[in-house]
Amino acid sequence: MYLNNSLIEKGICNGTIGIVTDFDKDTQSVQVAFCVQSAIVHRWVPKHTSYFYASGQKASRTQFPLQNSFALTIHKTQGLTLQNTTISLNDIFSPGQAYVAISRCPSWDSPNISALHKAAFTTDPDVVREYERLHHITEQTLPINYS
Repeated sequence: MYLNNSLIEKGICNGTIGIVTDFDKDTQSVQVAFCVQSAIVHRWVPKHTSYFYASGQKASRTQFPLQNSFALTIHKTQGLTLQNTTISLNDIFSPGQAYVAISRCPSWDSPNISALHKAAFTTDPDVVREYERLHHITEQTLPINYS
């Protein structure tokens, strides 16, 4: 999984899933095949160095902006389409997360729900109140002005 937005113009952003396909020892970069808008895009990803202070001392860290992604959080999947997904709907801690997780799948054949708890399908009380307020407005007759 790519971890920054430096390739955003190529459609590759933080959270885009890819497969490392090659390594170049000379340039110290890896080639990654990313799935972007139903196409495979190959990009060379160089190491990135971050400079910072730790305990008052200058420090740096050099690494590829990649992370193994055997599993993703629901937050990381927002905006993605996942063809074959196993979803655990256990221990959902925020209203609407179950919807986000399931809606990442393009069809009902795609998700495999490995764990399910009814508490996963909670609705934010503020959202319910807002829908009730809007519904009440739609039931009112609109005033007609003939001037």
